[in-house]
Amino acid sequence: MKLAGKVALVTGSAHRVGKAIAIALACEGADIVVHYGGSNAAAMETAAQIEALGRRTLVAQADMANWQAATALGRLALEHFGRVDILVNSASSYVKASYLSTTEEQFDAALNVNLKGPFVLSQVIGSAMVEGDGGHIVNIVDEGAFYPSESHTAHGVSKAALLALTHSQTLVLGPKVRVNAICPGPVLKPPDYSDERWEALRKLNPLHEIGSAEQVAETVLFLLTGPQFINGDCIMLDGGRMWKREF
Repeated sequence: MKLAGKVALVTGSAHRVGKAIAIALACEGADIVVHYGGSNAAAMETAAQIEALGRRTLVAQADMANWQAATALGRLALEHFGRVDILVNSASSYVKASYLSTTEEQFDAALNVNLKGPFVLSQVIGSAMVEGDGGHIVNIVDEGAFYPSESHTAHGVSKAALLALTHSQTLVLGPKVRVNAICPGPVLKPPDYSDERWEALRKLNPLHEIGSAEQVAETVLFLLTGPQFINGDCIMLDGGRMWKREF
């Protein structure tokens, strides 16, 4: 197993993409800090699946929009396992609001979860990595980091800022810590999408395919275990959709 003996903290790992990442890392031998915001039952289910693989878990709740809570999460993980080798910033909000209608509350909801949380959590974990044996940080951005959306302006700004943070972390945490980002395209159907609308997305990339949470997890594993010279990069996981913008 490629990650045997490693400890990984995956934010937002109670469900969806974060869960897929946490389970994939556990399958490769890592012990997992299962973080959740409000989904305790889902987090416990994820932890049970990981423990069934023979891995250790720590289930921890934290509001990633809160500086103190994110700091406490990092410290708890370090105290419990003694170290964290892998940090995946996967937790995300998805605030829907056009630019002219965005309120301060909506702006804060987007920026706090998608940027402030990863910023401070990576401070805590990254500092420990630099002082210890090093490690890896992977930030999950999305297409909003590259393409503006009229209906999700603050969200896009927050993800663009997370990508900028990735680049800054690369400079300040090297050489002991590698930092990269992943930009998934359509990989999980949004709750407000009909099956027909979701399937229609197949035609919007050259592969005529839809991605999956498991493919995001595979990409995380590639960054962790593949060529060590990949650093400060962002992998587009969208089937080539970025070259075929028809929506």
